[in-house]
Amino acid sequence: MLSSKKSFVEPILNPLVKPLSRVNPNTLTILGSIPPILFFVFMIYHLYFWGLLALILTGVDMLDGMIARRYHKVTAFGGFLDSTIDRIADFLLITAFAFAGIVRWEIVAPLLLFAYLTSYVRSRGELANPKVSFAMGVIERPERIILIALTLLLYIFFPTSNFVGFNIAGSTFIFITLLSIYTVLQRTHHAYKNL
Repeated sequence: MLSSKKSFVEPILNPLVKPLSRVNPNTLTILGSIPPILFFVFMIYHLYFWGLLALILTGVDMLDGMIARRYHKVTAFGGFLDSTIDRIADFLLITAFAFAGIVRWEIVAPLLLFAYLTSYVRSRGELANPKVSFAMGVIERPERIILIALTLLLYIFFPTSNFVGFNIAGSTFIFITLLSIYTVLQRTHHAYKNL
């Protein structure tokens, strides 16, 4: 959903792009792995406000792609590296809640699976037919990260709240999982129609 809003978000990040024009986008991709690592560490040590700040900083992940496109530095390896780092970041952002003891593993594991499947189905579909875009569905990576940030924010302010037997973070994770399952089904149906 938010993929279609890049034209709105990118002008906001433009002031950061020009000073970084000489930096190799792959270097920025690797540096972009630092906020998710910090988030993971802060969560384990229950430093939730610092974790929220690190999570917000994961938004700079867009800069490498913007610089690569604007300054004609797009490479196949750059796309591969970016996607690989994103999967590592997804693991850190999602499992941090289980390692911190906030959300049970039986809730975290399905979300991790369907988060990965959301990306895999898109990648596999576009590999099968590069002319068909699979950047669709109710929840893509940007929405998932925003909802994870909202989950942490709600947990910070309402740590003892319960909803149908789960704390607020667990309930939100179940909701994100359901959206992710639906997205996988949407993309699979899209593949059936277009491949």
